[in-house]
Amino acid sequence: MFEHYILESSYDEMFDDEKNIRPHWRALGDNLEHLGMDQLIAKQKEIDWRLEDNGVTYNVYNDPSGMNRPWHLDPIPLLIEEEQWKMVQAGLKQRATLLDKVLRDIYGEQRLIQEGIIPMEVIYAHSGFMREVHGFASQPLRIYGADMARGPDGKMWIINDRTQAPSGLGYAIENRLTMNSAMSDLYHDLSIRRLYPFFETFKSTLAGLNSDSKSEPLNVLLSPGAHNETYFEHAYLSSFLGLTLVQGQDLLAKSGAVWLKSLKGLRRVDAIIRRVDETYCDPLELRSDSQLGVAGLVQALRQNGVSMLNPLGCGVLENLGLNPFMPHLARYYLDEELILPQIATWWCGQEAERDFVLENLEKLIVKSIDRSDEYHTYVGKNLTKPELKDLRKRIMDQPYRYVGQEEVQFATSPALIKETIEPRKAVIRAYTIATDEGFEVMPGALVRVGASNDSLMVSGQSGGSSKDLWVIGEPGDEPPVTLFKAKTTAESSLESIPSLRAENLFWLGRYLMRSIITARMIRTTVKYLANAYRYDHRSNIHVQETLTKALTHLTMTYPGFLGQEDALIRDPLREIWSVCVDTQRVGTLGHTITMLFGANMDTKNLLPLEAWRIFDRMIREYNLFGKGEQPSARIIISTLDKTLMQLMAYKELIEESLFDEQGLVLYEIGAGIERSLLLIAKARSLLVVTNESVSEYEILETLLGTCESLNAYRAHYRASFELRNVTEFLLLDIKFPKSLISEIDRLMRALPKLPKFRNATYLTRYEEPIFEVFSMLRLSKIDQLCRVDAEGYVRSDLDLLLSGITDKLIRAANELSQTYFAHYDE
Repeated sequence: MFEHYILESSYDEMFDDEKNIRPHWRALGDNLEHLGMDQLIAKQKEIDWRLEDNGVTYNVYNDPSGMNRPWHLDPIPLLIEEEQWKMVQAGLKQRATLLDKVLRDIYGEQRLIQEGIIPMEVIYAHSGFMREVHGFASQPLRIYGADMARGPDGKMWIINDRTQAPSGLGYAIENRLTMNSAMSDLYHDLSIRRLYPFFETFKSTLAGLNSDSKSEPLNVLLSPGAHNETYFEHAYLSSFLGLTLVQGQDLLAKSGAVWLKSLKGLRRVDAIIRRVDETYCDPLELRSDSQLGVAGLVQALRQNGVSMLNPLGCGVLENLGLNPFMPHLARYYLDEELILPQIATWWCGQEAERDFVLENLEKLIVKSIDRSDEYHTYVGKNLTKPELKDLRKRIMDQPYRYVGQEEVQFATSPALIKETIEPRKAVIRAYTIATDEGFEVMPGALVRVGASNDSLMVSGQSGGSSKDLWVIGEPGDEPPVTLFKAKTTAESSLESIPSLRAENLFWLGRYLMRSIITARMIRTTVKYLANAYRYDHRSNIHVQETLTKALTHLTMTYPGFLGQEDALIRDPLREIWSVCVDTQRVGTLGHTITMLFGANMDTKNLLPLEAWRIFDRMIREYNLFGKGEQPSARIIISTLDKTLMQLMAYKELIEESLFDEQGLVLYEIGAGIERSLLLIAKARSLLVVTNESVSEYEILETLLGTCESLNAYRAHYRASFELRNVTEFLLLDIKFPKSLISEIDRLMRALPKLPKFRNATYLTRYEEPIFEVFSMLRLSKIDQLCRVDAEGYVRSDLDLLLSGITDKLIRAANELSQTYFAHYDE
């Protein structure tokens, strides 16, 4: 299996210089040889399938194929023996302790600057230094991540410190669980440290932040939202650690505290784990253009009104300019030498170091000291003479912003590349969590593997793969199944749902119903235009005008077919094509599907994988359809048929997988309101105005068709289409589940399920209009509604009833939104 494995680096994890397998890899090597290459390739396919089936994704910004990119896991783990891991643990604990002390000093007494241990430019020139949080250093560093790689001397070297929002912890869990299920053949004769105790410690640390809380603590994970590159991990960790997943709009800072806007009302937040970059966390005191943060969050932290696991301002510790001073800082604070070596680094803010970097520019790697928008890495040997000249000028102009680093050839590790095993550079991201006794290190890590072996960069954004890290001890009696014990906690109370999630579910129901009903109306209209002259020619033209105007009213794409443009009369398909696919025109099917896409993204972590796949395929195919030239009526009908089937499948998966505690009731309320409003829009367009008998027959048949109610009507009435029967059937028949009164009845039964005011004596502000609508419909008389006014053209009573119901439904929706989503009365 390893016959063609070529050692290309100064150190390989599995083999020594003589290509002898290292002792702690022998058992795994035997297991791999026993498995065989064919089975290993098959195992890779199984891993890929399991990750896809679990919905494990990684988004890449500005990449057309980057959204929901599948996560890749190599079937060959990276092994570290127990004794060496003990040294790594000690080094990580030392470094985390040291950085915690530096953080407290930077935002506290600043003795390091006053005593000249760290030049002030190293701190103040770094984009992570936040003057706004100076003076309240009570928020310690509780979570720390470090990027490591094995150097040419065989020791683990620190590459980068990750203090602000170290990502990858959720992917490390999923990697271990996937290896447990797919690669159990490799566990024979191996004893692997479990991850479970570390996460119990993590939960204990979170619980310790709420020791003064008298009620059930509320800890949240603050995410930028579904479009973030690691949103899968945000949803995964929040479920795994028992956190509430929130976005900035879910939180409110007032009275020196932070509050979650939930369906129950405002709930005080005890602790926050943030995955939002610190400068975006508070538009009031930090970046005013941020849409991701919470106005007033800094003040709440200043008043100790909330705890934060990764405090604001800790991004300054990711400062490469600190690296040259770390050995002295270890002696200053701990009276120790650094246990883990780091890449030799020269800060250009010092004259001698700057001169050294400039003299050796072609041999070094030059980086800016922070990871701001202008963050760059320059590999000296790869630069042209003009580029070297430009870099030299940059360093001379602002020397304090740059460091030079030694180019180090890090170790390689075996990885399955297509159908062969090849060496690849691997970077290990390890994690530590603060406890009362110090820092605890996770006995495992997320390993990232380079896309190619000639690259100095190993990054998820640049492709590549991942590995599971196994810490190997002496073989024991512990069976492989206990390598990891999954224990997840998720809030299941409807009252605990954040307002933003509730609002997204509400609009998911509305946009989905609007998409389905709009697609049916367009399809029916195009079918009628394509099947002209079935009956009388004169009535056909009248029905065509009635249907196209009804389409304009339904979609509110005015002026549409209500305008006087001759081209619309000569070529109605042109306007219908616009109503189909124009995403920039409000009310069109294309625009509605775009809005549905946003609601789908924001509720994606609640939906089953099958729903994701159907929706992604529908979006991809419909967008492709909209980019083409205007097709024939037959192609439009065929595409709408397919889109409708996909939307209906998506709808059924939502309704069969969600339950009330997850917010299904909000989805149903939104869907019920939208179905009612659009049914009224069609009824006002097609039933209120009088028509000749032949035209009326076709219009009634078409209306029933758009409601998918033709067969139900025939079974119920066993008669031809009559206006009185159709009106009664679609509006007033409470036994017919698609009728307007049945929709209102379901809304009346759904609204009391919402947690707020559940025990109130009187109807709420959003229930009152729904009750009034139900009463209006129950008190209506079909003969009166069908009566034509004196002029003989309009059924005024029917129109008055329907317009009044529309106003009340809109009022109910607005009151519900203000109560639960905006919390305007709190």
